[in-house]
Amino acid sequence: MMSTGLDGHHAVVSGAAGTLGRSICDEFERRGAVVTPLDIEGTAREHLCDVTDESSVARTLEVASARAPVTDVVHAAGALSVGPVLELDAAEIRRILDVNLLGAFLVAKQSATFLADGGTITLVSSQAGVRSGAYWSLYSASKAGVLRLVESLAVELGPRGIRVNAVCPGSVDTPMMRESVTELSRHTGTPKASISENYRAGIPLGRLAQPAEIATVCAFLASEDASFVNGTAIEVDGGEL
Repeated sequence: MMSTGLDGHHAVVSGAAGTLGRSICDEFERRGAVVTPLDIEGTAREHLCDVTDESSVARTLEVASARAPVTDVVHAAGALSVGPVLELDAAEIRRILDVNLLGAFLVAKQSATFLADGGTITLVSSQAGVRSGAYWSLYSASKAGVLRLVESLAVELGPRGIRVNAVCPGSVDTPMMRESVTELSRHTGTPKASISENYRAGIPLGRLAQPAEIATVCAFLASEDASFVNGTAIEVDGGEL
């Protein structure tokens, strides 16, 4: 029997003001979950949270837990960097590693404190964390680190019934994707239209993913249908090699 409904769940979602984060919140709510959205750019909907600041993460999770016991945490906050390695300075390296890797670590660590036994942690990594290429060194390294974090935490937290998994989106139709096209064009001199077409041409399904198609996988991992899925990374990339 399918059980992908999330009635009775309370999900905390970081990066909730972004296109992907909003889609994840919407999907969890559509399936019946209560959602506490977090973002560094807090609005009337999102709770202000800086994922690179452990006290900020702990404080917002404490507030969320006071609202209702937290059953699921999805970490979707992230930052992009595309460019030649020789142009990356220490400040940019720290910025990306702080948001993408340290942020994932702090959210996961504090989640383990506040989650009830049997909860779930889903970290959004990237296809770039599995396979890299020129100009993607920093971003790929930060997202690859998330995958190793997931593997370790799945073993460490498994005895509590807490499942830890990663979702690795491929090329998704988001502002961040369009920003990567702009940056690649700037560094290579290739027209943006050609880069976009190359992305699509490398995907057997012939198109980019929509944010909702990533969100449904995150919701699946929080559901009972994924009750024995732990320590894995699901690539949602349309078959891109």
